[in-house]
Amino acid sequence: MRPYGNLGENGGGIIRTGLGKLKSSLLFRIAIILALLLIPIVLIGNNFYAGGRESLRREISNSMESRVEANIRAMEKEVERIQLLQFELINDEFLNKLAVIPDYMNKFDKSQAILLLQDRLFALKNSSVYISDVSAHIPSIDRTITAMQGAGAMAREQFDATRELARKSPGKAIYVLGGIPYIVLVHEVRDLYEGENALYSIIVELSPNELSKSLSALESSENSGSVLIDPSGEFIVRTHHYENPFLERYIDRYKSGVPGGYEKISSVGKGDDHVLVSSRFSPLLGFSLIHYIPEKSLFNNLYRYQQLFWVLIAVFLVFIIVLCFSLYRMIHRPLLALLQAFRKMEKGDLDVAVAVNSRSEFGYLLQGFNKMSRHLRELIEQVYTHKILVQRAELKQLQSQINPHFLYNSYFSLYNMIAVEDHDSAKQFASQMGSYLRYITRNSTDEVPLYEEAKHAMIYVEIQERRFRLRMKAQFGEVPESYRAVLVPRLILQPLIENAFEHAFDHIEEGGLLAISFEEADDCLLILVEDNGPNLDDERLEKLQRLLETDDSTIETTGLLNIHRRLRLKYGESSGIGVRRSRLGGLEIRLAIWKGEKEHASIADR
Repeated sequence: MRPYGNLGENGGGIIRTGLGKLKSSLLFRIAIILALLLIPIVLIGNNFYAGGRESLRREISNSMESRVEANIRAMEKEVERIQLLQFELINDEFLNKLAVIPDYMNKFDKSQAILLLQDRLFALKNSSVYISDVSAHIPSIDRTITAMQGAGAMAREQFDATRELARKSPGKAIYVLGGIPYIVLVHEVRDLYEGENALYSIIVELSPNELSKSLSALESSENSGSVLIDPSGEFIVRTHHYENPFLERYIDRYKSGVPGGYEKISSVGKGDDHVLVSSRFSPLLGFSLIHYIPEKSLFNNLYRYQQLFWVLIAVFLVFIIVLCFSLYRMIHRPLLALLQAFRKMEKGDLDVAVAVNSRSEFGYLLQGFNKMSRHLRELIEQVYTHKILVQRAELKQLQSQINPHFLYNSYFSLYNMIAVEDHDSAKQFASQMGSYLRYITRNSTDEVPLYEEAKHAMIYVEIQERRFRLRMKAQFGEVPESYRAVLVPRLILQPLIENAFEHAFDHIEEGGLLAISFEEADDCLLILVEDNGPNLDDERLEKLQRLLETDDSTIETTGLLNIHRRLRLKYGESSGIGVRRSRLGGLEIRLAIWKGEKEHASIADR
């Protein structure tokens, strides 16, 4: 048996029913078909976008590799040219004179030689935009001659440091000292005269700013940039700083001391931080050139095309929505109105008409339905009215059969009270009998509020308690406030209680118990009449259940059966009363009362 208010199952059933109706809807199917048409369009568009993106990436990658390669080769040629000019200075007459210091040179000759050497150094400085200054360190005269500042005190610290770098890494084109790149040439002529060596160095200082400017030629889009870095990380030139943690980690790899370990074109980063990177290592320069372009800048135009594609998809979706809305107004709404009207007719509501607001084929169809409904209502009305009259006559007949059931014993009890001169009890009993007879003989209406029906049943119980006062006790519950005014058929509780007195308490001497209770559920009020009669066996219970299930009109309609039929006339064929074994051990009779008209579950399922 199912309990009252099983909302889990009912709610799930309602949801499944709603989904089933939605899936079977013609408008829903059309909308699904139109939506499915978007899938190949989206797939084809994404494939075109992915293919175009990959093709553009490949072309840009090839272009980046070519430009990086060309830039680093041009830088190598420039450094080689500077080295050649630097080597030519070794043969400079005035430099050699100053390095050897012949005895015949006086101060004027030395000054003249220094000025002429400065002119040569200045010419070397102007030979390349990469050079910021050229210095000649000459220990023999304890002087450093520069192209920009002329002769000065010997820069001993720079001379020793560059000489040590050249000794440790001979043949290297560029050395880094204090973050500045230098092209170093240390020249030593052994045993030139009297066992002494002639020693000097020519230092070409390269300009980081000019190197940065030359790297700027690689930039082709916003936020693109280049980095020139040596493996030790002492020297690094950047065109500008682009904030990207993935790029910074990539550049940090070149500070590991393993030059050329990452020469390739690659994409680093995640999401919008993706950066396309091309790197080359120059063995001659000892530097690595890294050029990067943010992919967001690369694919700006492609992103715009992608956004345009999604705008077109959105427009197509709007078109589908507008089309579905138009189909809903022109086709689905009239069909839905017609379908709802048919469902009302299935439930017995024949007074139904559909509003006609269209002159199309659907308008003609709806007008035809209204005519059919009106004709059908007129044809059924006569038969229906006749059936109602027959039911009312049967109700009156069943009601009249209830009255004589216990009158004989009641009047006998009243006689005994008078005989023993118990006038107070007789007076009260007579008042109860008067109320009882007034209620059952009143026939102005077939239905009464549940509170009055319960009050009459309680008077009946009190009357019977006087007769069975030594055998049993009765418990009568309260009618819930929300159901007190609900109209129910008259005399539906008394016969159920009467059945217990007749079949349960006639055969016991003491300890009888009768319980009438009202249990409020979500959709109805369940009324239970229980006893603890000892004579209810399974065979008798089964026989009683079969009797309530039969539709044979020839069976005498008294007791439980007449109540069962009256409830069915009131609430429909699925209603009536149900019986089962009580928790007290005897018979339990139950019936349900609903507040309004609705489809009712069978009482057997409650």
